[in-house]
Amino acid sequence: YSETMVAATESKKGKNFSKSSDFKKRKFDDHKKDNKSSLEEGQSASNKKRALKHERQSHRKHADIVVSGKELWNKMRLKSNTKEEITEMMTELMTSFTGKFNDVAMQHDASRIVQAAIQFGNEDQRLIIVKELSSSISELSKVQYAHFAILKMIKYCVRNKDAMKIIVKSLKGHINKLCVHAVGARVVELLLATFPAKITAHLKLELYGPQFALFASGDLSASTSTNNPTLQSIIKEQPDKKEVAVQNILNIINKGIEKSLFSFAYFQRLFSEYVLAVSPNEIRAIAPSISDHAIHLLSTRSGARVVAECAAYSTPKERKRMMRSLKGYTRSSLKHADAYIALLRLIDVTDDTVTAQKLLLEELQVDPTAGKVKVSVDGTVEDNGDNNSPKSPILEIALSDTGSKLFLMLLSKDEERRKKYFDPSELEILKPNPTVLENGEQIPTSKKNASTRRVELLRYMKNLLVELCTLHADELLFSRPGSKILREVFETFPSKELSESIIDVCKRKNTNKDSKELSIFEHPVAHLAIKNLILADAAREGDVKFSSTFFDTYGGSLMDVASSNRGAFVVAALATVKEIQDEVRSELLPNKRSIKKLARGVDTVKAQTAGYKALLNLLESK
Repeated sequence: YSETMVAATESKKGKNFSKSSDFKKRKFDDHKKDNKSSLEEGQSASNKKRALKHERQSHRKHADIVVSGKELWNKMRLKSNTKEEITEMMTELMTSFTGKFNDVAMQHDASRIVQAAIQFGNEDQRLIIVKELSSSISELSKVQYAHFAILKMIKYCVRNKDAMKIIVKSLKGHINKLCVHAVGARVVELLLATFPAKITAHLKLELYGPQFALFASGDLSASTSTNNPTLQSIIKEQPDKKEVAVQNILNIINKGIEKSLFSFAYFQRLFSEYVLAVSPNEIRAIAPSISDHAIHLLSTRSGARVVAECAAYSTPKERKRMMRSLKGYTRSSLKHADAYIALLRLIDVTDDTVTAQKLLLEELQVDPTAGKVKVSVDGTVEDNGDNNSPKSPILEIALSDTGSKLFLMLLSKDEERRKKYFDPSELEILKPNPTVLENGEQIPTSKKNASTRRVELLRYMKNLLVELCTLHADELLFSRPGSKILREVFETFPSKELSESIIDVCKRKNTNKDSKELSIFEHPVAHLAIKNLILADAAREGDVKFSSTFFDTYGGSLMDVASSNRGAFVVAALATVKEIQDEVRSELLPNKRSIKKLARGVDTVKAQTAGYKALLNLLESK
């Protein structure tokens, strides 16, 4: 090796790089010529590739008509086409492709022709295509490009009963495989969401086991389960088949989890049926498989129920994984029509309140719109007038029907109070003290007391809630969910500052009778909020009371407040507070005759006298 290297070095030294050498410098013209030739070679290679592609396509079935079909497809999708032009093109397309749709649909570049024929064709033409494809719908549903033709078929044949029956019949016996197929799942999703439940009922029965669809006759066919079968209805009618049905659903769920089908609505419904039918221990066993995918299940009520049930019965470790999955989505989940209940349940049962604060509630401490400006089309910055005024980061959530329930859950001191703010279906999900069976005993899944967890979380949210009510008493008073939060916050954290903020709103919104705007004491929501604040004072002890501040402001002009039926309810509530009821009565008694007149309906609409009657009854009670 060393001898070779020495020889190479000597030969290098001996080389002569003078003008007389054989070495020639490449001329500029030669460079241009080389460059040009390489460009020509590149073009010829491209042409060769294109020609090879066309030659390969020419060997496919129906190659000639596919080329003309693509041209028709390209024309048909133009929005400028008239009905007559579309009809003419569809006639030409049907003439060319009838009898060949099955072969064409399988080709990745020709499937669009079948889709266009279904989309732009009339009912008779669609029925011809459906009948032709009926023998292979289940296979086409699994093919990446061909399944788009089936999706179009489902979408545009929903009003044709004959076509729907053919599609459903062709899928019988295949639904179990399709529902866990990465591509076929899209077909099942659209089919169950689009077609009427009565038509797809037999397909859904197959999911619980082939025997349920096979023997769906007699007593079962006359029952409601055939129209809209669920796992619960199957178990109710055939208790001895529970184990078989549950096992079939579990197999589908396990395969769906492997294929990550969490976002499909039908999968979420099946999962929900499963967790509602099995024991808490079985729910705990399956919870780890969805812990990292909780956010993907929150698109429907069924999926949110799955997350809520798994959160209730899972271990602290799995709850923490769920919270990590939901981190960054707290605000959007609370405003979602279905997702909020899963978040509430997770927060409600988690013992580790510090982790819940960091992963979920910390997001609410920051206003996502802070520092953002609106820019108009011409590029100028729009001034919305609110840039300088302070704004609470949770105002939007507090004013929403779903988001406000997080704060109401934390502010509710007991189960009786919760019942005022949550409907029965929500209370069923938020049921207290979930337990699992361990060593023959029922063991709670949460070690801390529920009230302890609530107080710890409320302590974290206290400043934010008080700031919300102080800064935005105006918006909260005129909002149903907001007024509930305002009442609970004042009752839990009473302060003179908050009381004065509410009175300031009353002064500003108590307009003259000539104004078209309703007085705050006549507003259907605001008058109830003020009345409930006063009634809450009557039921509790304490130094700071809203009713006292209210009387200090409106004492001497209570008849002005009671000038409307709704205002009379407010004054009637004021007369029930022990500390000031004597002073209220003494001011109202001289006006008893006019109140009687109003209670009888004189000078008022007779249907709007309930407030005056309530006020009169209080005056006559002593």
